[in-house]
This record gives sequence, structure tokens and C-alpha cells, in this order.
Amino acid sequence: MKRKAEALTQSAAELFGLSGRKLLLGEGNFSFSWALCQLTTGAELTSSCFESCEQHRQRFQASEAREQQLRGRGVRVLHGVDATDLKTLPSDVITPFDRIIFQFPQHPERNKIHLNRELLAAFLKQSEALLAEKGEVVVSLLRGQGGTPFELEERRPKDTWQVQELAMEAGLLLVRVTSFPEAELSTLGYQRTGFRGQGLHGSTKEVYQERGFNSEGSLTHCFARPGDGVTAACPIERRHDISFWVVDPKFSEDLLRRSFPEEFCPQVTLLDEYRSPQDGREARTYRLSVSSSTCCITQAARKPPEISCQPVQ
Repeated sequence: MKRKAEALTQSAAELFGLSGRKLLLGEGNFSFSWALCQLTTGAELTSSCFESCEQHRQRFQASEAREQQLRGRGVRVLHGVDATDLKTLPSDVITPFDRIIFQFPQHPERNKIHLNRELLAAFLKQSEALLAEKGEVVVSLLRGQGGTPFELEERRPKDTWQVQELAMEAGLLLVRVTSFPEAELSTLGYQRTGFRGQGLHGSTKEVYQERGFNSEGSLTHCFARPGDGVTAACPIERRHDISFWVVDPKFSEDLLRRSFPEEFCPQVTLLDEYRSPQDGREARTYRLSVSSSTCCITQAARKPPEISCQPVQ
């Protein structure tokens, strides 16, 4: 049985950073922003929510009072910002950001995993474009959602949000996974609260109630662009089986291995070989195993390069 990785334990200050320019997306009752602004020293915080100002007042208690508190501490508060389309940020918002933080993202149709993946994928791609050179994207997810080896419970990949895969497609490496420091944040005023529709049909389907959620076992995932000193927390191994007719008498497994970029260090395993009794042609089947702790190996990157061979028909 594959051994699970162990999530780090970091203080909120270490995890979210003491200084720098930070963008907080998808805020609910703004209590996370309030807790964070008490930790930071000389940081420039921009806190945003998806709802319009009027919607936020209706959905969250003490919304206006909390916003006034934040503005009193120098935090810029924005409404109507879509984390999947950061062009909704006002044009005068200064970029790039040292931290882009999204706590417990959730699609309105919360039980449809593919929609949550789409939301997360769009957010990560948008965030990568606004990230400072040494910046990080930080996402907290509920227990089991992320689907990394750090989860306390093991789920089938299709039952998770596959956060590491989505990040690589956005050009980001998962560099750190920590336990969400809820206890520490709670002492600073953080309240684990979201909202949920009270009814699903008719006149009540747009009525919302503020309520908490179970965050036991939640993990915070930190992502960064590949670069000097950036190493993946748990490199993913890609496997791809190929079958082909050997047409070059100089072909060798080493040639196949060297046809990949050096940083991928592929492992080449011969699975099967066949020689045609009619014309003597030789066919081979190989398994290519590729992993890297410093590069984003996307679905496109896993395809084998051009080599001296013809696919077996």
C-alpha cells in the first residue's frame, strides 16, 4: 500500500505571509480577511467577494460593519469580483500579487465535481497571470477534495477535485501542503461561515441562510511557478504506453530516452516485442514513465516525441 505524505503544520503568518501585496478572493463574511489583516505587517490587502454589495448585505450578517472594520485597517474591499475571471477586478488594482488566496472555493452546484474542477481550473489559470515572480497561489479545500497524497482519507481520483493536475495545466507546481490553521485564525476573529440556499424550487430558491460547515481535516495548498529553488511537494508520475514498428536499424532504448527533455528523466520499460513472419519487421511496445519535481508535466507534455518509428496499425 502506498504510504501517504504528511501535511506540514505552519502558523498562519508563515502560511499566508506577513508582508507583500495580497489578493483575497471568494470571501464570505470577510472574517478571514479580518484575521489576516491583524497578522500582516506592512502588507497591502485587497479583499473581494463574488456578490454585489446589496447581495452581500442580504446574505451575511454584520456585512457592512465588518467591511468598515477592514477599511479602517487599510484593506481595500471589493464586490462583484469573479475568481474565474479576474478581469472583473477594477482597472486601478495594482498587480502583480505576492499571494493570491482563495479559501474553500465552491461552485453553487456543490455536489457536481466536474463543475468544481472547472471553477478551480479557471481560478488557477487566471491567478498565474497575476502572480509575482516569487509569489504563491494559496487554496484551502475541505477534507478529501484536493486528491493529493496528503489527504487523511483516500478517494478515487475521479471523486476528487484533482487540484495538483489542474495546477500543472495552469503552469503551477504544488510546492507545499499544510493543515489549515483554523484554531489560530479563530482567535483573531475568523468564523467558518458560508451560505446555502434554503429552498431548491419556486419562490424560495434564491433565499439564502448563513451557516457553518465541517472543516475537520481541511488542507491548505500552496502553488508557485517553476523556477530556481521551486520543488514539487509530491511529483506526479506520468505513464504512457506506445507500440511501433522499428524502421531505423540504429534505434535503441537510449535513443528513445534521450528524445525527451533532460529534466524529465524518463524510465523506459520494454513490455512486448514481435517480429512479423511475413516480412521480418520488428514491433515493440514500451512503457514510458516520466516525472519531474521542477517542471509542470501537463497532459500535452506526456505525449511521446517524434522518433524513428511507425505506429503499429
